[in-house]
Amino acid sequence: MKNFKTILITGANRGIGLQLVKESISKRFYTIGTFRNKQKSEKLLQIISNNITFLEMDVVNEKSISNATKKIKYPIDYLICNAGINNGYGNIFDDDHSHEKMLEVLNVNILGCILTIRHFKKHLNTNAKVILISSILGTQAHNGSTATIYRASKAAVNNIMVSISEDFKSERITVSAFHPGWVRTDMGGINATLSAKESAKSLIKCFENLRFEQTGKLFNYDGKVMNF
Repeated sequence: MKNFKTILITGANRGIGLQLVKESISKRFYTIGTFRNKQKSEKLLQIISNNITFLEMDVVNEKSISNATKKIKYPIDYLICNAGINNGYGNIFDDDHSHEKMLEVLNVNILGCILTIRHFKKHLNTNAKVILISSILGTQAHNGSTATIYRASKAAVNNIMVSISEDFKSERITVSAFHPGWVRTDMGGINATLSAKESAKSLIKCFENLRFEQTGKLFNYDGKVMNF
């Protein structure tokens, strides 16, 4: 197993995360998929492979993350912070933007990345790559008011990606963010232009080709640099 690259993917039980797991296995990565709720992770837990480990972990619960880190057997080459939620596509005046729901989005989407990286840093391999799954909705050049707090959370993800990339430069660990495209998932909806498989296949290829010189940048799922 030591000859395999190891990839850990948070929020691996559905959508893009689930497809990233499947694509990683097909590319012969040793794959670690995390999930928060076992009852909502049936598709993930049904995957049969000698190259996968499932970890129950809540990205906003430090005790849960700490317990998960104790089960890591191999150095991590790719740490993918994919876990994220969207409270809805309303604006600040809509019911889906209640105080409670907005805090939940900020907690999972932003602090989830920070806590995951902080606790798993000790397991990162030499020249590891840390990837934060972001969104084009988090870029500043937009005219929309929908999904207000989700947009804000992804803008923050892009910002902390830069900060963490600076923290890791001395260790030559690459830290970047990726927009997965508009994907047909529960979050993206049925009218989206990409299947989860198409997005995941392109993302994994980009992760493999990512160079240290590209640290601190936001990329589209096809590998093109995005301004944010």
